[in-house]
Amino acid sequence: MTTETVSERLQELAEHHGMDESAVVQQAVETGVETLYRDMVVSSYLADEITRQEAIEHLGIELVEEDETAREAVEEDVKWGLQA
Repeated sequence: MTTETVSERLQELAEHHGMDESAVVQQAVETGVETLYRDMVVSSYLADEITRQEAIEHLGIELVEEDETAREAVEEDVKWGLQA
């Protein structure tokens, strides 16, 4: 199942999903852009460049709360590490 090139992976994905290769490329671009956009909004929120409400408007409350929980966990780990 291991493939060596992007072209081979593209072909394998297209065959597996019964899709045209161009449709797989389109889906990959859409998924990548969505991920990059989410990362941008999260980074902006965590850097206090946008408000919590703005982040919620772009990502939804669930994702914002998930990111806040992750930030709190990292902050707790840092505090614990500094006390050791």
